Amino acid sequence: MEMKTVKKVGLLFFVLFAFVSFCSCERYGTEVEDMMIIQGVAVDKSGNNFEVTIEMLNNKQSASADASNVGDEMTLIYSAKGQTVAEALRLIINKTGTVPTYTHNKLVILSEEVAKTDISKVLDFFERDYTTQPITLLCVAKGEKAGEVLKADIGKDISKSEVLEKILNQSALSSITPKTRLIDVINTILDETACISLPVVTLEKNGKTKTFFVENLAVFDYKNEFSYFLNREASESVVKLLGELKNGTLVTEDEDGNKATFIIVDGKTSYDVTVNNDIVNFNVKVKMYCDLNAYEGDKFKSIKDETVKIFKENIEFSTEREILNTYETILQYGSFDVLRFGRRLLQNNKNAYVKLGKDWQNSFNNSNLNVDVEVIIRRIGEESYHE
Repeated sequence: MEMKTVKKVGLLFFVLFAFVSFCSCERYGTEVEDMMIIQGVAVDKSGNNFEVTIEMLNNKQSASADASNVGDEMTLIYSAKGQTVAEALRLIINKTGTVPTYTHNKLVILSEEVAKTDISKVLDFFERDYTTQPITLLCVAKGEKAGEVLKADIGKDISKSEVLEKILNQSALSSITPKTRLIDVINTILDETACISLPVVTLEKNGKTKTFFVENLAVFDYKNEFSYFLNREASESVVKLLGELKNGTLVTEDEDGNKATFIIVDGKTSYDVTVNNDIVNFNVKVKMYCDLNAYEGDKFKSIKDETVKIFKENIEFSTEREILNTYETILQYGSFDVLRFGRRLLQNNKNAYVKLGKDWQNSFNNSNLNVDVEVIIRRIGEESYHE
Protein backbone atom coordinates (compact mmCIF):
# COMPACT_ATOMS: atom_id res chain seq x y z
CA MET A 1 0.00 0.00 0.00
CA GLU A 2 2.81 2.37 0.96
CA MET A 3 4.68 1.50 -2.25
CA LYS A 4 1.66 2.45 -4.39
CA THR A 5 1.37 5.78 -2.58
CA VAL A 6 5.05 6.54 -3.21
CA LYS A 7 4.63 5.71 -6.92
CA LYS A 8 1.58 7.97 -7.21
CA VAL A 9 3.41 10.88 -5.56
CA GLY A 10 6.43 10.31 -7.80
CA LEU A 11 4.22 10.25 -10.91
CA LEU A 12 2.53 13.47 -9.83
CA PHE A 13 5.86 15.26 -9.46
CA PHE A 14 6.97 14.00 -12.88
CA VAL A 15 3.80 15.31 -14.53
CA LEU A 16 4.22 18.71 -12.88
CA PHE A 17 7.88 18.89 -13.90
CA ALA A 18 7.04 17.97 -17.48
CA PHE A 19 4.22 20.51 -17.59
CA VAL A 20 6.47 23.35 -16.43
CA SER A 21 9.41 22.31 -18.60
CA PHE A 22 7.50 21.92 -21.86
CA CYS A 23 4.99 24.72 -21.44
CA SER A 24 7.04 27.57 -20.00
CA CYS A 25 8.93 28.24 -23.22
CA GLU A 26 5.69 28.66 -25.12
CA ARG A 27 4.76 31.77 -23.14
CA TYR A 28 6.00 35.01 -24.62
CA GLY A 29 8.39 36.89 -22.36
CA THR A 30 9.90 33.92 -20.55
CA GLU A 31 12.90 33.64 -22.87
CA VAL A 32 15.79 35.95 -21.93
CA GLU A 33 15.80 37.64 -25.33
CA ASP A 34 12.08 38.42 -24.98
CA MET A 35 12.59 40.36 -21.73
CA MET A 36 13.50 44.02 -21.21
CA ILE A 37 15.80 43.60 -18.19
CA ILE A 38 15.98 47.18 -16.99
CA GLN A 39 19.15 48.30 -15.19
CA GLY A 40 18.35 51.96 -14.62
CA VAL A 41 15.62 54.52 -15.23
CA ALA A 42 16.03 58.28 -15.75
CA VAL A 43 13.08 60.68 -15.65
CA ASP A 44 13.07 64.13 -17.31
CA LYS A 45 10.40 66.69 -18.19
CA SER A 46 9.57 67.50 -21.81
CA GLY A 47 7.00 70.29 -21.87
CA ASN A 48 3.92 68.91 -20.14
CA ASN A 49 5.09 65.35 -20.68
CA PHE A 50 7.67 63.08 -19.08
CA GLU A 51 10.63 61.77 -21.03
CA VAL A 52 11.84 58.45 -19.63
CA THR A 53 15.17 56.89 -20.53
CA ILE A 54 16.04 53.32 -19.62
CA GLU A 55 19.23 51.30 -19.70
CA MET A 56 18.58 47.63 -20.40
CA LEU A 57 20.78 44.59 -20.82
CA ASN A 58 21.63 43.61 -24.39
CA ASN A 59 19.73 40.33 -24.07
CA LYS A 60 20.54 39.12 -27.54
CA GLN A 61 24.23 39.29 -26.70
CA SER A 62 23.64 37.40 -23.46
CA ALA A 63 21.51 34.74 -25.12
CA SER A 64 23.51 34.31 -28.33
CA ALA A 65 26.29 31.78 -28.74
CA ASP A 66 27.88 34.16 -31.25
CA ALA A 67 27.70 37.63 -29.68
CA SER A 68 29.42 39.19 -32.70
CA ASN A 69 26.17 38.89 -34.61
CA VAL A 70 24.19 41.02 -32.16
CA GLY A 71 26.51 43.94 -31.34
CA ASP A 72 29.16 44.37 -28.68
CA GLU A 73 27.34 46.78 -26.36
CA MET A 74 26.70 45.37 -22.90
CA THR A 75 23.61 47.55 -22.46
CA LEU A 76 21.18 49.45 -24.70
CA ILE A 77 19.54 52.85 -24.18
CA TYR A 78 15.94 53.69 -25.13
CA SER A 79 13.75 56.74 -24.49
CA ALA A 80 10.08 57.61 -24.88
CA LYS A 81 7.73 60.43 -23.93
CA GLY A 82 4.33 60.14 -22.27
CA GLN A 83 1.82 62.04 -20.21
CA THR A 84 2.91 59.96 -17.21
CA VAL A 85 6.01 58.00 -16.29
CA ALA A 86 4.03 54.78 -16.59
CA GLU A 87 2.83 55.63 -20.11
CA ALA A 88 6.34 56.56 -21.28
CA LEU A 89 7.74 53.29 -19.95
CA ARG A 90 5.03 51.30 -21.71
CA LEU A 91 5.73 53.13 -24.99
CA ILE A 92 9.33 51.95 -24.87
CA ILE A 93 7.95 48.46 -25.55
CA ASN A 94 7.09 49.64 -29.05
CA LYS A 95 10.79 50.30 -29.65
CA THR A 96 12.22 47.15 -28.09
CA GLY A 97 9.50 44.57 -28.68
CA THR A 98 10.29 43.10 -25.28
CA VAL A 99 8.45 42.79 -21.97
CA PRO A 100 9.80 45.07 -19.21
CA THR A 101 10.86 43.75 -15.82
CA TYR A 102 12.15 45.95 -13.00
CA THR A 103 13.46 43.16 -10.79
CA HIS A 104 17.06 44.07 -11.67
CA ASN A 105 16.53 47.84 -11.79
CA LYS A 106 19.27 49.39 -9.70
CA LEU A 107 18.26 53.05 -9.56
CA VAL A 108 15.94 55.85 -10.59
CA ILE A 109 17.53 59.18 -11.57
CA LEU A 110 15.42 62.35 -11.41
CA SER A 111 16.31 65.57 -13.20
CA GLU A 112 16.24 68.87 -11.29
CA GLU A 113 13.12 69.87 -13.23
CA VAL A 114 11.32 66.66 -12.29
CA ALA A 115 12.52 67.01 -8.69
CA LYS A 116 10.81 70.41 -8.52
CA THR A 117 7.44 68.66 -8.90
CA ASP A 118 5.80 66.41 -6.32
CA ILE A 119 8.01 63.35 -6.77
CA SER A 120 5.50 61.13 -4.99
CA LYS A 121 3.50 61.23 -8.24
CA VAL A 122 6.58 60.19 -10.20
CA LEU A 123 7.46 57.36 -7.83
CA ASP A 124 3.93 56.00 -7.60
CA PHE A 125 4.49 53.67 -10.57
CA PHE A 126 7.62 52.13 -9.03
CA GLU A 127 5.85 51.62 -5.71
CA ARG A 128 2.92 49.85 -7.37
CA ASP A 129 4.81 47.72 -9.89
CA TYR A 130 5.20 44.31 -8.27
CA THR A 131 8.58 43.61 -9.93
CA THR A 132 10.24 46.75 -8.52
CA GLN A 133 12.62 46.07 -5.65
CA PRO A 134 12.22 48.25 -2.52
CA ILE A 135 16.02 48.63 -2.38
CA THR A 136 16.10 50.50 -5.71
CA LEU A 137 18.28 53.60 -5.17
CA LEU A 138 17.15 57.16 -5.93
CA CYS A 139 19.22 60.22 -6.82
CA VAL A 140 18.99 63.64 -8.49
CA ALA A 141 21.01 64.67 -11.57
CA LYS A 142 22.54 68.15 -11.28
CA GLY A 143 23.60 70.20 -14.27
CA GLU A 144 22.47 67.55 -16.76
CA LYS A 145 19.27 65.94 -17.90
CA ALA A 146 18.74 62.67 -16.08
CA GLY A 147 18.72 60.81 -19.39
CA GLU A 148 22.17 62.19 -20.23
CA VAL A 149 23.55 60.48 -17.13
CA LEU A 150 22.47 57.09 -18.49
CA LYS A 151 23.77 57.99 -21.95
CA ALA A 152 27.16 59.22 -20.69
CA ASP A 153 30.24 57.63 -22.23
CA ILE A 154 32.08 56.20 -19.21
CA GLY A 155 33.83 53.39 -21.11
CA LYS A 156 33.09 50.26 -23.11
CA ASP A 157 31.33 47.13 -21.89
CA ILE A 158 30.07 48.92 -18.79
CA SER A 159 26.61 49.16 -17.26
CA LYS A 160 26.28 52.82 -16.28
CA SER A 161 23.55 51.96 -13.80
CA GLU A 162 25.74 49.36 -12.10
CA VAL A 163 28.67 51.80 -11.84
CA LEU A 164 26.45 54.56 -10.41
CA GLU A 165 24.88 52.11 -7.98
CA LYS A 166 28.34 51.23 -6.65
CA ILE A 167 29.24 54.92 -6.29
CA LEU A 168 26.02 55.66 -4.39
CA ASN A 169 26.60 52.68 -2.10
CA GLN A 170 30.19 53.73 -1.48
CA SER A 171 29.07 57.29 -0.75
CA ALA A 172 26.79 55.89 1.95
CA LEU A 173 29.51 53.60 3.33
CA SER A 174 31.86 56.60 3.50
CA SER A 175 29.17 58.58 5.36
CA ILE A 176 29.06 61.31 2.70
CA THR A 177 25.38 60.86 1.85
CA PRO A 178 22.70 58.62 3.35
CA LYS A 179 21.70 55.49 1.47
CA THR A 180 18.37 56.45 -0.02
CA ARG A 181 16.32 53.50 -1.22
CA LEU A 182 12.83 53.57 -2.68
CA ILE A 183 11.37 52.17 0.54
CA ASP A 184 13.15 54.86 2.59
CA VAL A 185 11.73 57.65 0.43
CA ILE A 186 8.20 56.24 0.54
CA ASN A 187 8.33 55.93 4.34
CA THR A 188 9.60 59.51 4.58
CA ILE A 189 6.79 60.77 2.34
CA LEU A 190 4.25 58.98 4.55
CA ASP A 191 5.77 60.63 7.64
CA GLU A 192 4.09 64.05 7.75
CA THR A 193 6.89 65.54 9.86
CA ALA A 194 9.81 64.41 7.67
CA CYS A 195 11.27 65.65 4.39
CA ILE A 196 13.25 63.84 1.72
CA SER A 197 16.93 64.28 0.94
CA LEU A 198 18.46 62.55 -2.08
CA PRO A 199 22.09 62.10 -3.21
CA VAL A 200 23.15 64.35 -6.08
CA VAL A 201 25.02 62.96 -9.11
CA THR A 202 27.03 65.10 -11.52
CA LEU A 203 29.09 64.29 -14.62
CA GLU A 204 32.77 65.20 -14.80
CA LYS A 205 35.02 65.04 -17.86
CA ASN A 206 37.76 62.43 -17.73
CA GLY A 207 39.66 62.83 -20.99
CA LYS A 208 37.43 61.58 -23.79
CA THR A 209 35.04 59.92 -21.37
CA LYS A 210 33.10 61.05 -18.32
CA THR A 211 32.82 59.93 -14.71
CA PHE A 212 30.02 60.07 -12.15
CA PHE A 213 30.53 62.12 -9.00
CA VAL A 214 28.44 62.04 -5.82
CA GLU A 215 29.21 64.20 -2.78
CA ASN A 216 26.15 66.14 -1.56
CA LEU A 217 22.39 66.13 -1.01
CA ALA A 218 19.26 67.66 -2.54
CA VAL A 219 16.72 68.81 0.07
CA PHE A 220 12.97 68.54 -0.56
CA ASP A 221 10.13 70.43 1.14
CA TYR A 222 6.95 69.12 2.75
CA LYS A 223 5.28 68.98 -0.67
CA ASN A 224 7.98 66.53 -1.81
CA GLU A 225 9.40 69.16 -4.17
CA PHE A 226 13.10 69.99 -4.54
CA SER A 227 14.16 73.11 -2.64
CA TYR A 228 17.96 73.48 -2.45
CA PHE A 229 21.33 71.69 -2.37
CA LEU A 230 23.49 71.12 0.68
CA ASN A 231 27.28 71.14 0.33
CA ARG A 232 29.47 68.16 1.21
CA GLU A 233 30.20 69.19 4.81
CA ALA A 234 26.51 69.73 5.52
CA SER A 235 25.60 66.42 3.84
CA GLU A 236 28.09 64.60 6.08
CA SER A 237 26.55 66.31 9.12
CA VAL A 238 23.11 65.11 8.05
CA VAL A 239 24.47 61.55 7.95
CA LYS A 240 25.79 61.96 11.51
CA LEU A 241 22.48 63.34 12.80
CA LEU A 242 20.55 60.55 11.10
CA GLY A 243 22.65 58.04 13.03
CA GLU A 244 24.10 56.53 9.83
CA LEU A 245 27.77 57.32 10.51
CA LYS A 246 29.86 54.29 9.48
CA ASN A 247 33.27 55.55 8.43
CA GLY A 248 34.85 58.46 6.65
CA THR A 249 37.84 60.80 6.54
CA LEU A 250 38.77 63.73 8.77
CA VAL A 251 41.60 66.24 8.32
CA THR A 252 42.92 68.37 11.18
CA GLU A 253 46.13 70.18 12.19
CA ASP A 254 48.62 70.17 15.05
CA GLU A 255 49.87 73.28 16.87
CA ASP A 256 52.33 74.02 14.04
CA GLY A 257 49.84 73.68 11.21
CA ASN A 258 50.94 70.21 10.10
CA LYS A 259 47.99 68.32 8.67
CA ALA A 260 46.87 64.95 10.00
CA THR A 261 44.38 62.65 8.25
CA PHE A 262 42.18 60.37 10.32
CA ILE A 263 39.94 57.51 9.23
CA ILE A 264 36.61 57.10 11.02
CA VAL A 265 36.29 53.38 11.68
CA ASP A 266 33.00 53.51 13.57
CA GLY A 267 30.45 56.01 14.83
CA LYS A 268 27.41 56.18 17.06
CA THR A 269 24.73 58.84 17.51
CA SER A 270 22.40 58.98 20.52
CA TYR A 271 19.59 61.37 21.42
CA ASP A 272 18.03 62.77 24.56
CA VAL A 273 14.87 64.70 23.69
CA THR A 274 13.19 67.05 26.16
CA VAL A 275 10.23 69.43 25.83
CA ASN A 276 9.87 72.65 27.83
CA ASN A 277 6.95 75.00 27.18
CA ASP A 278 6.34 73.39 23.79
CA ILE A 279 9.97 73.96 22.79
CA VAL A 280 11.74 70.75 21.78
CA ASN A 281 15.38 70.35 22.79
CA PHE A 282 17.43 67.76 20.93
CA ASN A 283 20.55 66.81 22.87
CA VAL A 284 22.78 64.82 20.56
CA LYS A 285 25.89 62.81 21.40
CA VAL A 286 28.09 61.81 18.46
CA LYS A 287 30.85 59.34 19.23
CA MET A 288 33.56 58.67 16.65
CA TYR A 289 36.34 56.09 16.75
CA CYS A 290 39.30 57.19 14.63
CA ASP A 291 42.68 55.92 13.44
CA LEU A 292 45.51 58.18 12.29
CA ASN A 293 46.09 57.54 8.59
CA ALA A 294 48.78 60.11 7.72
CA TYR A 295 50.68 62.92 9.45
CA GLU A 296 52.92 65.63 7.96
CA GLY A 297 54.88 66.43 11.11
CA ASP A 298 57.96 65.03 12.94
CA LYS A 299 59.28 62.88 10.05
CA PHE A 300 58.09 59.49 11.32
CA LYS A 301 59.04 60.21 14.94
CA SER A 302 56.81 59.26 17.85
CA ILE A 303 53.78 61.52 18.26
CA LYS A 304 53.53 63.22 21.63
CA ASP A 305 50.47 62.73 23.81
CA GLU A 306 49.96 66.50 23.80
CA THR A 307 49.74 66.46 20.00
CA VAL A 308 47.23 63.60 20.02
CA LYS A 309 45.15 65.60 22.50
CA ILE A 310 45.22 68.60 20.14
CA PHE A 311 44.04 66.38 17.27
CA LYS A 312 41.17 65.10 19.40
CA GLU A 313 40.05 68.56 20.56
CA ASN A 314 40.28 70.06 17.07
CA ILE A 315 38.20 67.29 15.52
CA GLU A 316 35.57 67.53 18.25
CA PHE A 317 35.31 71.32 17.93
CA SER A 318 35.16 71.38 14.11
CA THR A 319 32.60 68.55 13.96
CA GLU A 320 30.33 70.22 16.51
CA ARG A 321 30.56 73.48 14.58
CA GLU A 322 29.74 71.81 11.24
CA ILE A 323 26.72 70.00 12.70
CA LEU A 324 25.35 73.19 14.28
CA ASN A 325 25.95 75.17 11.06
CA THR A 326 24.05 72.50 9.10
CA TYR A 327 21.17 72.64 11.56
CA GLU A 328 21.03 76.45 11.28
CA THR A 329 21.12 76.23 7.47
CA ILE A 330 18.20 73.80 7.42
CA LEU A 331 16.17 76.06 9.71
CA GLN A 332 17.06 79.13 7.65
CA TYR A 333 15.97 77.59 4.36
CA GLY A 334 12.44 76.55 5.25
CA SER A 335 12.85 74.23 8.27
CA PHE A 336 12.42 71.12 6.11
CA ASP A 337 13.09 68.24 8.49
CA VAL A 338 15.50 66.03 6.54
CA LEU A 339 17.02 65.15 9.93
CA ARG A 340 13.82 63.28 10.92
CA PHE A 341 13.75 65.03 14.28
CA GLY A 342 9.97 64.67 14.33
CA ARG A 343 10.40 60.91 14.41
CA ARG A 344 12.88 61.30 17.30
CA LEU A 345 10.26 63.24 19.23
CA LEU A 346 7.67 60.54 18.56
CA GLN A 347 10.01 57.87 19.89
CA ASN A 348 10.74 59.84 23.08
CA ASN A 349 7.53 61.72 23.86
CA LYS A 350 4.39 60.63 22.04
CA ASN A 351 2.10 63.14 23.78
CA ALA A 352 4.31 66.06 22.77
CA TYR A 353 4.50 64.67 19.23
CA VAL A 354 0.70 64.52 18.94
CA LYS A 355 0.49 68.16 19.98
CA LEU A 356 3.49 69.67 18.18
CA GLY A 357 3.42 67.40 15.14
CA LYS A 358 0.30 69.12 13.80
CA ASP A 359 2.45 72.11 12.84
CA TRP A 360 5.84 70.44 12.83
CA GLN A 361 7.48 72.86 10.42
CA ASN A 362 6.95 75.67 12.93
CA SER A 363 7.78 73.46 15.93
CA PHE A 364 10.98 72.28 14.25
CA ASN A 365 11.92 75.88 13.45
CA ASN A 366 11.60 76.76 17.16
CA SER A 367 13.54 73.74 18.39
CA ASN A 368 17.01 73.75 19.93
CA LEU A 369 19.98 71.53 19.17
CA ASN A 370 22.81 70.79 21.59
CA VAL A 371 25.71 68.74 20.25
CA ASP A 372 28.43 66.89 22.11
CA VAL A 373 31.08 65.17 19.98
CA GLU A 374 33.47 62.69 21.51
CA VAL A 375 36.47 61.45 19.52
CA ILE A 376 38.34 58.34 20.56
CA ILE A 377 41.69 58.00 18.77
CA ARG A 378 42.40 54.28 18.78
CA ARG A 379 45.66 54.05 16.84
CA ILE A 380 48.31 56.48 15.66
CA GLY A 381 50.22 54.00 13.49
CA GLU A 382 53.23 53.54 15.76
CA GLU A 383 52.72 50.11 17.28
CA SER A 384 54.99 48.31 14.80
CA TYR A 385 57.79 50.91 14.98
CA HIS A 386 57.83 52.09 18.58
CA GLU A 387 56.90 49.11 20.70
